[in-house]
Parts: sequence; structure tokens; C-alpha cells
Amino acid sequence: MLALAFLNPLLLVALPLCAIPIVIHLLNRRRFQQVPWAAMEYLLAAMKRNRKRLRMEQWLVLLLRTLAVLLLVALVSRPQLSGGALLGARTHHVVVLDDSASMTQRSGSARLFERAQDRVRALVDDLAQRRSGDLLSIVRTSRPLQPDLWGQRVGPDLGRRTGALLKELTVGDGAPDLGQVLQATMRRAGETKDASRTEYYVVSDRRVRDWVTDDEKPRPAVLAALSAMGEKEHLTAIGVGGQTPNLAVVDVRLVDRLAVAAVPTTLSVLVQNFGLDPTAPTSVAVEVDGKSRVVQAVPTLLPGERVAIPIEHTFHQAGFHRIEAALDATETYPLDDRRTLALDVRDKSRVLLVDGQPDEDQGETFYLQAAMDLAETGIEPQIVTDLTLEETDLAPFDFVWLCNVQAPSPATAQRLEHFVAEAGGPGVALGNQAAARRSAGLPPREGRGPLPLPIGEVAGDPDRPEPATLVAKDHPLCDRVGEIMDLLVGNVMLVKRWLSLDEPAGHEAKVVARIRDAEGPPLLVTRTFGAGGEVVLLAVTADRFWSNLPSTDLFVVLVNQIHRFGARRRDLGDQNLLADGAWRLELDPGTHRPDVTVRAVAEGGEERTFTAVEPPPPTPPTPTTTDPNEQPPPRLTLTVAMPELRQLGAYEVALTRHDGVPDTRVFARNPSIEESRLLGLTEAAFARLYPTEVQQRVAFVDGDTGFGAGSGEGELWHLLAVALLLGLLTESFLAWRFGRR
Repeated sequence: MLALAFLNPLLLVALPLCAIPIVIHLLNRRRFQQVPWAAMEYLLAAMKRNRKRLRMEQWLVLLLRTLAVLLLVALVSRPQLSGGALLGARTHHVVVLDDSASMTQRSGSARLFERAQDRVRALVDDLAQRRSGDLLSIVRTSRPLQPDLWGQRVGPDLGRRTGALLKELTVGDGAPDLGQVLQATMRRAGETKDASRTEYYVVSDRRVRDWVTDDEKPRPAVLAALSAMGEKEHLTAIGVGGQTPNLAVVDVRLVDRLAVAAVPTTLSVLVQNFGLDPTAPTSVAVEVDGKSRVVQAVPTLLPGERVAIPIEHTFHQAGFHRIEAALDATETYPLDDRRTLALDVRDKSRVLLVDGQPDEDQGETFYLQAAMDLAETGIEPQIVTDLTLEETDLAPFDFVWLCNVQAPSPATAQRLEHFVAEAGGPGVALGNQAAARRSAGLPPREGRGPLPLPIGEVAGDPDRPEPATLVAKDHPLCDRVGEIMDLLVGNVMLVKRWLSLDEPAGHEAKVVARIRDAEGPPLLVTRTFGAGGEVVLLAVTADRFWSNLPSTDLFVVLVNQIHRFGARRRDLGDQNLLADGAWRLELDPGTHRPDVTVRAVAEGGEERTFTAVEPPPPTPPTPTTTDPNEQPPPRLTLTVAMPELRQLGAYEVALTRHDGVPDTRVFARNPSIEESRLLGLTEAAFARLYPTEVQQRVAFVDGDTGFGAGSGEGELWHLLAVALLLGLLTESFLAWRFGRR
């Protein structure tokens, strides 16, 4: 279907002006009183001979002048052809509507998402007027594979239908990848055969984060999508946002490696300034389980600056707790002013003490057990020998002490190394058995293993004990008690014998204390191994044979500090999720029912029911038992997809046990911190970062200034302008030519 429309139809009232040249021509033909004149008789005779030629010339000039006026009126009225085979320009208009979390920020009295919806409505109305017969599609960034509208023919009723659709859409709280959205949308649009070209419109707040990486380079996925566009494809980036200041709570984290009931726990609230100007001083309120509330001051932050606000709290009961931090600030983007941490507090921290030389009275682990049995420590020790270590499961333990242990079997050494690599912390106390094998229970592997330093020979004279010196008071192992440890180490500790520790060049170990002086042999050494595992190596025994350490007040302090420093760090990421993540839990159908209730903790929060299902069989199947006929116990997997939930904050998961015992878990759903970077991308920055060939395919439009390069498609003004210019030149030339005759 071929349609003709005018962008300025009211100017067509000037069409009667086309009669002006004709009126002038008729006025010039008015009859006057004829007076015979001898000189004119000759001219009249000549004119009669050339009358036909002169009349033809006059009609030609009159036609050109009338046509010039007609073209001028049409030019300012901007006629436009759409659809049909005449132009071959049926276009597929694909609107990519940003519904990410950053679109919840306010601009005046409306949110950015509402402004984006208005822009889409205006675009659809514009297409209905001038692009009848084209195709229209609408895709949200949160669901690129499920378009809200696809390939609909542009017609008179499209605006009404699109308005009803947009009214039902809501903004989300996720952080989609614009590059992946464009690639998926362009692949789908490439399969549309009813249009000869495609115009993409990205209606968003046009944040830098969507287009540019942290190291000031084009986003690879966005660059790949734009580079793959053909000659008949174009993209218009319509921005509805601007530069917005933003102060955000970026994280609530556990500073200690684990949380234990009745033991003070250190937390931290991270606040960052994402704006371009310094912030005013404010405060952050921290609530625990909606009861205990602490308010801390947040200082002035420079652009990009981040500050950690420390919080100390004692949890009196084990189990799941929620910690909520909220800024005392009113901003245009309040979504990131609040953040929640779901924390599993342990009843006790279990420690495995491996005694390499058991004794009927006082073995290698006697003093360690005594230091840990204090109620204030929150530690539950368990003693095994180096012989039974091979049969002990290390998974339940947070820390392992290897006391004068000789070389274990290769299988046990591998299990210990795996324990350390997974953020577990072993403490190693040496002795004569460790000296005999040059091993302390951990494989040295020439500096590549978890042992901090290679073990040498026994040194020292029992009759001439040496003092100890703290050389790294700022080491994390001395956190909060550095002054006390410095005083105790230098004044009460005496070392009679020790195992020398070699210090090869370029080693990664950190020496905390030395024997004799600051240049003496290493006494206490640490090293980070694997995914955050901390290995602590003590060059003396854990009993009193090589030093007086176990008999001093320093020993209790040191043992607890070593535990706080090196205990296995539990991963909190599986219960603290972003808006696009998933919470999973494996259930035993013999204990729990498959139907689970998930409820938001906030007052009036949503409540949903999820059902655990059997996981798919592994491919290829892996044998779990030695008996091929024995089947593994059935398990169910509960999956709670965060995009299916609507609220942010803490959620309680009520599991139903067959025995009726209550069983509740907690997880937290938080927005992505990437959405807090509200800095907008300018056209100049895009031109600076993206290649020239890509820039030619993208147009930038801000506010309400039209719809970009695709808005003038099918217009005839350039043809009319050329025709008008040629007509005026031809009329001038002919008028000059005919006048000379």
C-alpha cells in the first residue's frame, strides 16, 4: 500500500498562491485604447508573423513560474511517501525499551521509565501518521527473547493498542546486558522478511555502564552488535535521563571469617559516592532482625570515593539473621539506599586438633584445648591423633591444628591441601617429629604448597632461652590487640628450642614474630593459599617443651587471634543474591515435603509457593557406590529464581518437615551495584570510543527532540528542493533568452 502524507498539512492552505503568475499574466493582457502610429505598423506586422512563437514562450515561462510556487508550498508542507513498492522502503521499527533498575530514578515528578513510555507512545503516533504499512516491535531489556510486540503492521489503531500495552508494563530491578539484548533482538529482526530495512530505537537513560567498560573501552557485546548491522539497518539511541548524583549502600558484609553466637561479630557497611560532586555528610542506620538499631555517621565523600562503616554486634542465638542498612537520605534513585545481608550464625566454631605425639597426661594439644574451652571463645575443639586423621571428615571443621605431626599419607596430605585451598585455615605447631621428616602435615612442594616456609634443622639451647619480638604489629592476625601482643611477646615469652625456617628470595610468607630480635629466626609466619586460605606456622611446639608460651597469658590471646584470622570463611553468596540470580537448596524427600513457602519479611510482603523437583541425571552418569545395583538416595532441588520475585530485601523460606519441626531459612535479594552508576553517555564520548564506521550507524537523540535518523525516512523534500532550484534556473534562463529576442 502506497500512502502520501504531509508533516505540515496546514501549510497547504497556501496552494491558491499558485494562481498569482496566472493573474499577473491576465492583467498584462488588458486592452488599451488603440491609436494608430505609423512607426508601430511595422512592428505589428512583425509580431503577427511571430505570434505563435511568442505565445508559446509566454505560456512556457508562465508554466515554470506557476510550478515554482507550487513546489515552494509543497516543500514547506513536507510531503512523505510510505509503504508500497515505489520507494521500496517498508521499514521494521524495533523499539528496545530499558526497564532496568536505574529506570526507577525520578526526573521531576515522574520516573524515567514513565518518560520512556511517553517517548514510545509519541514514536508510535508519529509512525501511524507517516509510516502506514510499516512494521513495529517492542522489546524490553529484561526479556529480549520474549517481545511484548513483534512485527505488528502500523495502522490507525496501533497507537491505541500500544498505549494499552505500555500501561501494563512495569519497571524491573535487574541489570540486563545491553549488548546481549541488541544481539538477540537483531538476530530475531533479521528473520523478518516483510521489511526491506530495520530501524532500532533504544529508549533508555543511556548510562555509560551499558556502553563502556570500566577501563574506558567499548562494551564488546555492544560493539559486536553494532558492527554486525547491515547497510539497511540503523540505530537511534533516545536518552530520557541526565547526570544524577547518587550515594549508595554498595554492600553489607561480614568482616570476620565466620559469625558465632555469643561472640562479638564485626560487620561492615560500604557506602560509595557515584556522583560527580562531593556528597553532604549523612548517616546510615543498621538494624538486626528489625529490632536492634544502630546509627553511624557517613562523612563527606568525594566523587567515586568509598567508605567502610564498621558495626559490631553480638548475636545471642544461632541460626539465620538479617542485617539491613539504610541511608538517611532522600535521592532521585532510592533503590540502592538500602541493602540486606542474610547471615547464618553458628552455634559453635568447630576446630580439629591433631596430636602428633599423644601423651597420657599432657599431649601436644593439651594447652590448645584448654585455651579454646573457654565459653567466650565460641570454639568447640575435637582431638584426634595423626593416625585417625585419615578417617576424619574435614568438612564440618573451620580450623585444623597440626601439632608435631609427621608426614601423613599422600591421600591425607591432598585432603589437607584441598581444605586450605577452599579458604580453610590450618595452624601448624612444629616439633621433633616434624623435624625428622621436614614436614608438618602439609606438603612443602618446593614453595608451591601451602606450607609458608621450608623447614630446616632444630636450633636453640634449652639452657639459654631467647626472647621473642613482634615485628608486624599491623598484621591482620594482631587486629585490635596489636599493642597487647607487642607487650606480651616482648616481655613474657622465652624460646628454648625451635625449628629453623628457611627464607628463600621472593617468598610469599609474612613473618609476624621473630626470635631474639627483628633480624632473628622466624617464629610465627603466615601465608595465603588458594581461595583465601590462611596458613599459620609456629616454629615451636604447642606444649611447654620448647617455649614457655602455653604457660603465659599471651597463649589464650594468640590462639583466639589465630582462629579469628584463619578460620574457614563461609561463602555467603549462596544466600545473598542479586535480582537476576537464583537461590537453591537440596532437600531430602524423607525429611522435607517438596512444597515450600517463600515470604518477603517486609510488612505486607509478597508470598509465593515453590516446589522442589528431582534434578536431571548427570551426563555421563558417575558411579557413587561400589555396588552397581545400589541406587543413590533420592534428592530434590528447590530453585527460587530471583526474577520471579518483586521485592528487595530479606525473604524467609518455610520448609515443611514430616515430623512437624519448624525449619526456616533466610536469603536476601538486592539490586545490582552496577545499576547505581547513573553517569550518562554523551554523543562526544561515544564518538571518542567507538570506531567511525559504527558511529555512522548510530544517532543520538536527547529529551523530546524528535526520533533521530529514521524520522525523515520516505520524505520528498530533497527532491522538491532540487526541482524548485532547477525550475527557477530554467525560468530565469528562458526569460533572459526570450527577452533578448
